[in-house]
Amino acid sequence: MNPQTETTLRFTGGYPPLPVIVVAFGLAALMWWLYRRELKFVGNRFAQVPAILRSLAVFILVLALAGPVLRHITTLRQLGRVVIAVDSSASMQLTDGTDEAKSKSRFHRAEDLLLKGTNPLLKKLAETQDVELVALRGNNTQRLWWHRQGGKDTSGDLPTAFELPATTPITNLDQTLRSALGPATTGTALVVLSDGQHNTTGSPEEFSTAVKASGTSIFTVGFGTEVPPPDLSLLDVSAPESVFSKENFQGRLTVNDSMPAGVPANVRIESQGKVLWQKEFITDGKGEKGFDFIFPVAQLPPPAPGQRDKTLRSVNIQIAASGDRASLEKTRSNNARELAIHLLEKKRKVLILDGRPRWETRYIHNHFDRDDRWQATLIFDDMADNAANGTLQKNFPKTRDDLLSYDLIILGDAALSRFKAENLDWIVEFVEKRGGGLILIDGQRGKLHEWANGKTASLIPVKFNAPVKATPTSIELTTDGQRFDALRLSDSPSANTTLWPTLPKVNWHSNVEPLPAAITLAKANQPLVVFRQVGAGAVLYFGTDELWRWRFQVADLYHQRLWMQLGAWVAAPPFQIDQKKLSVGTDRLRYSPGESSEIRVRVRNDKGDIITDAQPRAYLLHDGNEVATLQLEADPTHIGVYRALTPPLKAGTYEIAVAESPSAPRSDARLSLHVSDTGNPEWATLTMNRMLLEAMATNSGGRFLREEQAATDLPNLLQTLDRKQVITKETILWSSWWWFGAAILLLTIEWLMRKRLKLV
Repeated sequence: MNPQTETTLRFTGGYPPLPVIVVAFGLAALMWWLYRRELKFVGNRFAQVPAILRSLAVFILVLALAGPVLRHITTLRQLGRVVIAVDSSASMQLTDGTDEAKSKSRFHRAEDLLLKGTNPLLKKLAETQDVELVALRGNNTQRLWWHRQGGKDTSGDLPTAFELPATTPITNLDQTLRSALGPATTGTALVVLSDGQHNTTGSPEEFSTAVKASGTSIFTVGFGTEVPPPDLSLLDVSAPESVFSKENFQGRLTVNDSMPAGVPANVRIESQGKVLWQKEFITDGKGEKGFDFIFPVAQLPPPAPGQRDKTLRSVNIQIAASGDRASLEKTRSNNARELAIHLLEKKRKVLILDGRPRWETRYIHNHFDRDDRWQATLIFDDMADNAANGTLQKNFPKTRDDLLSYDLIILGDAALSRFKAENLDWIVEFVEKRGGGLILIDGQRGKLHEWANGKTASLIPVKFNAPVKATPTSIELTTDGQRFDALRLSDSPSANTTLWPTLPKVNWHSNVEPLPAAITLAKANQPLVVFRQVGAGAVLYFGTDELWRWRFQVADLYHQRLWMQLGAWVAAPPFQIDQKKLSVGTDRLRYSPGESSEIRVRVRNDKGDIITDAQPRAYLLHDGNEVATLQLEADPTHIGVYRALTPPLKAGTYEIAVAESPSAPRSDARLSLHVSDTGNPEWATLTMNRMLLEAMATNSGGRFLREEQAATDLPNLLQTLDRKQVITKETILWSSWWWFGAAILLLTIEWLMRKRLKLV
């Protein structure tokens, strides 16, 4: 819009304006009266002009005592930016009633709201705002239309339809909205038309809280019924990816029950037609309910004929209603799920060594010990007078091969002298040549300082300085630390960076500085968490043993998550196939359609040493046909390990074949990947998630609206986003050159005319 300027006259002098104006008028009148005496005998018709000029000059000069000032107020209006995001996930295909208004799908109702009618809502908003229309497509956004700068920047005429289907299998109200919004600026609004069924990674609540700080408001428009239709759905399956062949497989099923009360139903787990577990129940329509299941792994049927990977099994989980009222179910597409199970022969192993039983190492041991994927061994030094009789030496792995069978060593505040010389050699070899992971946890006794000298010096990534006075200090991530997922305590990267300094402070930390090639990941005034590659392995140094304080009031929420992530990251990568010369593994054992698998390969020579300049190749096979050749790249954390990502995988079974070099033949060992159809999460819950949509709006300072309210309420709410910039400029008249110039000019003209009229 064009700027509007308003000019007003103000008086800022040392005398009140009214008396000054009265005096100015009085003196001007006096000048006029005096002139009239001189003009009695002058007959020229211009004889009155000098009198007028003299009076005006006197008036201007006297008025300067009141300090006249001209104030110019210019108002610049900038149209608010409105980003309208439409959820195009599969759940938006649902209808919510039999009446004419609700017999259409949620997606078509959103289309009608924005694009239909004599004055569509999108057109109405574009008249006063800069508008962008985007569709949320799974984890991506698709821009449909925009109209900015009063139509100077537009993608064309107003669309009459979305011209895309609502078919994406997931709803992401975090990543997609961040992408749609872009750099947030004051005066921006985000309008989200959705049923609120966020069912993937990320936190919409954290995102909405973060955008409020930048002056952006979120207005959520909810589609869908809040009264659950009659339906049974399998919401979640919580079960381990792998299990030992001689153990029981157990987990928990979460079912949503919105059926009428009294309908018989059952949930069961079967494989190749064999029922492994089942449970009968009667529906009550009260929502979520859980079922714990357990059955011996030995009951699983043998692998299918021709299956090369004998450790892979697959089970089907189904829920169904029975009887006359079973047909009341809204949909049966959410009643089944397939689950892959990998049978393992060994767990990952962690060895925890400490000079005394500190809180930190005790809690760390508990975390690993409770995790089915790990086998944890904890050894504390009993400080026996003779180190040879102490628990460290007596319980330390007896042979070199025993130690090298571990994946991770966590070393606490233990003195170097409490270990045998050969034990130290094994630890160095474990890290440098075998690619193992080592985590160092410093302590106030400073025993780790001894490890910075001699044969173990290469394991220490820091230089120890004189101790500093202990004061409670917060921990914050460095720029490097923010890049590592292992340090992620929140699903949102920005929220994670903000979260770390808010966690309980540590009362003690060491005073160190990182050595060359070491990376500082976190600091507490001084470097606190330092990482460095050592040979083929990785070392992570912690300069405090007080992270256990993070458990205050939240128990294992942050402490356990951090240590399990660090363990998985620093430890030698797991390999499902681990032969003498070739090891092949994946980042996970269970995948869903559309996900990618990370393939890991490690190559050793005939002596068992890791080859750090190998050029392995991986081949992805589906039903015996090669679908991709994968170029592996060096792992930045573990030297000698090579990684590659597969293309997005479809449901089914895949095989990974590996060649040690581009010219070498493929190995006979094949790693199987099973991509299970986990069911469409869009059908798990059929109602609108009003709680989430309201939270997003409230956190950002916006409003939640039902779809019926949007057409009338939304334009009025968005009008508040018009930004106004007011520019005030003052012209000081009484001291300006042209104010006095005008008086001098008047007096000059008056003098010249007096001469012309022969009055002087």
